This record gives sequence, structure tokens and C-alpha cells, in this order.
Amino acid sequence: MKRFKKIFLLIISAAVIYSLVPVVTLYFMKEPAPYMNEKTAEKLSHNKGDYFGFIVFGDCHSGFMFNDSATLKLIRQIDREDRFKKLPIDFVVVAGDATFRGSEWEHRIYNKTRSLIKWPILTAMGNHDDDDDKGETTKYFKKYIGAKELSFANRGSYFIIIDNAAGDISEECFSAIEEELKKSLAYKHRFIIAHKSPMSPYQQSWYRPELSPWSYRFMKLCERYKVDIVFCGHEHMFKESVFGGVKYITSGGGGMITQIPKRDGGFLHYLVVRVYGDYVDYEARKVSPPLWEYLIYYMWKDAFYLIKDAIF
Repeated sequence: MKRFKKIFLLIISAAVIYSLVPVVTLYFMKEPAPYMNEKTAEKLSHNKGDYFGFIVFGDCHSGFMFNDSATLKLIRQIDREDRFKKLPIDFVVVAGDATFRGSEWEHRIYNKTRSLIKWPILTAMGNHDDDDDKGETTKYFKKYIGAKELSFANRGSYFIIIDNAAGDISEECFSAIEEELKKSLAYKHRFIIAHKSPMSPYQQSWYRPELSPWSYRFMKLCERYKVDIVFCGHEHMFKESVFGGVKYITSGGGGMITQIPKRDGGFLHYLVVRVYGDYVDYEARKVSPPLWEYLIYYMWKDAFYLIKDAIF
């Protein structure tokens, strides 16, 4: 029995060490040259055809070992998405909070991380992406990622990336969004990527954007122009809601610790969105955390909510 325990502990220890290898390797990896959102968008505008897929996730919060390890596990699964050759994956979009606190070092880690994804990447601005900017507004985001707001067409669909990291949308920004939505009417589908959702899909959340004036106005604008889906991050969960015929999907499980119960959407994940001519659908792909993270945090989080449910 003692021998069995020793063998079991040895196997677990080896598996834990092995689960740490990717993130350690990342930090010693040679840094690639950064590429800009604008360049990616311009490249995608040349794609033809009505059938394609794209991937969405948010809140990888690069620069913190716990998050980076989980994001790398996510990326390994993302890079296998085309193995069945059903639809071409055109790009990956990150719905904000690409970095932990917005420092230059964290942007450099994110630059390394995204280089491991084999498709073009577009990144929205998140509230954490300028936390450490020393008052120089988003200079590192501009240096390593590029434009905070842009729009582009891809295979008959129109995409609009907006910056609402501050938790509000200015009058000028509303006018710009509406102008882009007018352009989008020439296309079959319209998608918006923003970091913060105009409403929180989780009743127990601390995040209450629906109490802000911009929230209702933004949702009415999306309803008027028949936006297909608004993709957001910010809350570290997966949730979908529908208002005015528009889907609002929160996908904030890109690497940052999830705090809410797994049953309520508190799990690591990414979305695979598929466009079939007139039709759009998506799947949320759950990703199990690296073993060392599971043993340190996720196992205990799951146990806590299991006990809580049993008692209350």
C-alpha cells in the first residue's frame, strides 16, 4: 500500500511539473515582432465566400503566471479547431483585457502568447489594458496591438470593434458606431466586439452596466440595425442573453481566474462562431485548467460551491 502511494504521488508530481512546462517555456521564448489590428483587418477584407468561422475569447490577462498557463492550454485547443476541415477559421478576436495590468512587460507577454495562435488576431481594448500606463493613455496598447477601434468586412459579414473600456460610450463614439452600422447594412451579418457588455447576464454579479444611460441606448441601436451578436468580456464567465432580437454573449474565460460556480458559466472557454451564408451559430468550448492550477485553486472552488449547495 505504501509503495502504491509513493508511485501515485510520483505520477501526480510528474504530471504537475509537466503542466508547468508550457508557461515556463513561454517566458524564455524569443519575442516576435508585434503586429497591428489594422494590418490584420486589412488582410481579412480580401477574403471571399459565404462560409467561414472565427474564434472569440476574452480576459486572458497576460503577464500573471496563473493566467498565462491557462491561456496556453486554451491556445493548444484553439489551434486544433481546423482539424476536421469543415469550415475555414479566418481569425481570432480577443474581447479585451489582454493584459493583467497594462504594463509594457505584460503587453510583451501577450505578444508572445498570441503569436502561438496560427490565425490572425484582433484585440479589443479592455479596462485593465491601461492600468499601468502612468497617465500616458494606452501607449503600450497602441505600440503592441494598434488601433482601439476599427471596422472591417470579412466574407459578407461586417465587424465593428469598439472601445468602451471606461464603462461608457461618448456622444462622438455613438455617432461613429451608428455610421459604421449604416455601412454594415450592405452585408448579411453584423457583429460588434466590445469589452464591457451593456448588461450583466448574471444576476449575482457586482457589474451593473444596465444602470448606466449608455446601456439602453446602445442596445436600441443594435436592435435598430439588426446586429447578429455583440461579443463581450470583462466578466470572467460564459453567458448568453437576447434583447431585441440581438444576442449578447459574455466570453471572459480566456485565462483569468473564474470566480463564479461552473454551473453558472464560471469555466475557462472560448467560442467557435460559424457563418453559413444566411445562418450564424456558435459553440462554447470548455477547457480544463492545467493540472497545477486545478490542484491549487479550481478543485477547491468546485468543492466550496458543492458544499455550499448541499448546506443551503
